[in-house]
Amino acid sequence: MSAVAPFAALALLDERSRERSGELPSKENAQIHWTGLGFSLLGQRFVVPMDEVAETMRVPQATRLPGVKQFVYGVGNVRGKLMAVLDLAIFFGELSRLPRTQRRVLAVEDEVQYFGFIVDESLGMQHFPSDSFDENVDGIDDMFKPFVRGGYRVAGIQWPVLSLAALAEHPDLEKLAIAS
Repeated sequence: MSAVAPFAALALLDERSRERSGELPSKENAQIHWTGLGFSLLGQRFVVPMDEVAETMRVPQATRLPGVKQFVYGVGNVRGKLMAVLDLAIFFGELSRLPRTQRRVLAVEDEVQYFGFIVDESLGMQHFPSDSFDENVDGIDDMFKPFVRGGYRVAGIQWPVLSLAALAEHPDLEKLAIAS
């Protein structure tokens, strides 16, 4: 066997591969996606922007506080930081049908606040083609509308984008104590 034969075989293989290969898609044709975290609340499916959620977790042990609004579940110690844990179902005036052990918390953290919003369930990361976004979302309950910032519709399923940042700025969350 000569030293040329293996090289010639590789050269032939290279040539055949180049003849049969297709072109890569151009960067202009690549689909751009938006990613959010899906969750359900009171039978409605939502997605929240990833940059608004610090983490998701099980509902932490919380100390109930006297003299606070009904939707305040309590204050929990999460890795040495105090988190105000708020039940979104009660905030919106209803009760969740799921047991606490099944429900999840979406943590929102900034320089001033550390809230944990209890939702019915986490539906994981959701990816949507950016061109499927629509500012007008129909079929959602009026109580959610002030916090919805458009939505995505994929395969006939609507995913309203609920802004936890807008929710955290709601006047009822500025002061959690009952006014006396």
